[in-house]
Amino acid sequence: MPVIQVVLNELDHQRLEQVHAAVVATWAQLGHRSQPPTFAAWLGMRLAQAGTEDDEASLGDIRVFNAIERLVTSLPQHGFQLAHTATADVDPQRSCGALAKAMVDDFKLRPQYAKRLQELFAHYLKGAREIADTAQVGITNRAYGALTEAHRKLTERTGGAIARLGADKAIGRVEGATAMLVGLEVMDRATAKKRTSAFTAQARAVRKSGWVGKMFGET
Repeated sequence: MPVIQVVLNELDHQRLEQVHAAVVATWAQLGHRSQPPTFAAWLGMRLAQAGTEDDEASLGDIRVFNAIERLVTSLPQHGFQLAHTATADVDPQRSCGALAKAMVDDFKLRPQYAKRLQELFAHYLKGAREIADTAQVGITNRAYGALTEAHRKLTERTGGAIARLGADKAIGRVEGATAMLVGLEVMDRATAKKRTSAFTAQARAVRKSGWVGKMFGET
């Protein structure tokens, strides 16, 4: 059997001797029929057990990290993406670091896994705009609202300038703007036809009477 030398300072040696003495005192009460182990034998068993616990903890960390890695790397295969949806002034790297630290704390992983998780998240991270382009998303809700409001204001201003622009030019301007919204899928064709028809009727009425009637879109 190989001989292993363990160097202990005086304080640790005294503490371990006290623990060994307590083990010896309760050895028979715990049902052992053999003689209690010597201090050297007991210390050897304690060191071996600590090594086994460290190995098990290390394997547990590896299993958790591998599970997280498989989840992240399999997202694109199933039509998902790891998206960063924070405001533009938030650094994605900082977000990755914060997420990595939170997961290390939640899963009680060793601190060195924070860096590995951060690198994993950063590699697969996509911005909201990039994801929209990948998914061929035509327009966001914010842009939808802005375009709809811009179309309403343009129609209103054009309606008020029919006498100056002339009916045909005013109608063409509104029809062109409406066609753009249809092309962007902001407005469906049935709605576009209904609104352009209403504006056309109003524009023709203005041309005949010189009166600017109810503005288009105020329904």
